[in-house]
Amino acid sequence: MKLLWAFLIQAVAVAGSSSLQAQTPDWSIAGTIVTPTGVVADNALSISQGKISAIGPSSSVANPGSVVKATGVIIPGFIDLHNHLTWNVLPRWIPGRKFNNRYEWQDTAEYDRVLTQPHNVVMNAAACETQIYAEIKAIIGGATSVLGSLLPSPAFPNNADCAIGLARNLDVASGLKFTKPGADACATQFPAGVSPDLLDFVDNEVFPLELPHPRFDYLLCELSKGTLKGLVVHLSEGANTDSSAHREFTMLDKEKLLQPGVAIIHGTAIRPQDFPDMVKNSVGLIWSPRSNDELYGSTTNISVALTAGVPVALAPDWSPSGSAGMMQEIGYIARRYPTFTSSDLVAMATSTPAKLVRLDNLIGALTPGKYADFVVLNIGVDPQSPRPLDAVVNATIANISLVVVGGQPLYGDPALLRRTPLPPGAKLEPITVCGVPKAIYLGESDAAKRNQSLHDITKLLNTALISAGSHLAEIECN
Repeated sequence: MKLLWAFLIQAVAVAGSSSLQAQTPDWSIAGTIVTPTGVVADNALSISQGKISAIGPSSSVANPGSVVKATGVIIPGFIDLHNHLTWNVLPRWIPGRKFNNRYEWQDTAEYDRVLTQPHNVVMNAAACETQIYAEIKAIIGGATSVLGSLLPSPAFPNNADCAIGLARNLDVASGLKFTKPGADACATQFPAGVSPDLLDFVDNEVFPLELPHPRFDYLLCELSKGTLKGLVVHLSEGANTDSSAHREFTMLDKEKLLQPGVAIIHGTAIRPQDFPDMVKNSVGLIWSPRSNDELYGSTTNISVALTAGVPVALAPDWSPSGSAGMMQEIGYIARRYPTFTSSDLVAMATSTPAKLVRLDNLIGALTPGKYADFVVLNIGVDPQSPRPLDAVVNATIANISLVVVGGQPLYGDPALLRRTPLPPGAKLEPITVCGVPKAIYLGESDAAKRNQSLHDITKLLNTALISAGSHLAEIECN
């Protein structure tokens, strides 16, 4: 269980906000832009103080000569609400059989040998580097916001610093404006020893049914007040015929823990008769089908959930059994579950996750006033096509030419990155992705502050993992 401190909350919130909005100069980028109302060609997106200040025809930009011209389409950054980031340094794990539920595979000797032991070794040797490498993987996959960060602990309170400066970590250092009230009415009513603190806007609970009741009551109280925007819980993960996995949903429901702002991860064993209860209580679902298919041979009955009105977001889970990133998971779904339209999949990766954790006024779409979190894909998109986003879901991570978080360019094609307003003397770290030369700017990250290069990070991680009989995971294209 997390043990969090009020002083750490304020430090992380302030530091995260300043680093994700690292005083990038005002600038504009032009191309074909995906907006909530449609796909518009020859448009420009203007950025000021980390937010979108305007979107309109390129000719309307105050100084057209200074606009960065992007070949391709500009889309909202993907929002990954389900990941176990520090595990993403580990290579793919393909078990020799399918399982009934998550407790079954977590109890195998193979899981312990292949994943748990190497993870323990690398976390002891290089905890911050695992977070940074995982965020780099997430950004390469088009994610601008993530969940599932390395958390501080009594022994390592500075772990929170590792999540500052690259992706927008919604559970630790989102960089979003966050003011915690001085007097917390929710905290005063619960017993001593129950942590009343929140690190950021979203709380991520892997084993929610193991939480003490007072802690859960506190979180639900904060949800009702709006201090906590989202509570994301792993639940009912297993084969869709597994009764024990389904019982987790029944327990959550009986305890009146289905509330607005709660989003259920997996829900593979949730039954059709349960979905209306989720809709009635404004509870969303986060879908990770690749990992479900690998581990259980089946996934959530998404078509029934959507028909019932449950809002569904998609996410990759983790690299060992899921996808290496959001773009890869979108591609998997497009190939494996072709009944979904391209507009459905883009929404499930952008606007829907923002709504699930009630942050859609800040992120999830390209509209003025929201944070400038976006991705540029060097693909052709026809705005006049009846399905203009087909090219987006059929793209690969090799097509990602720019990723921007809070107005700060972080990753992409080296030539395009150099045309953006990087700080003077900014060092671009070379990386090859799917055979294509790319570059990443480590910016205000903890690694950059310690003068670590990408080579330093990968070497340290690989050395630790090799000592544990494993190796550093590759960046998978699909």
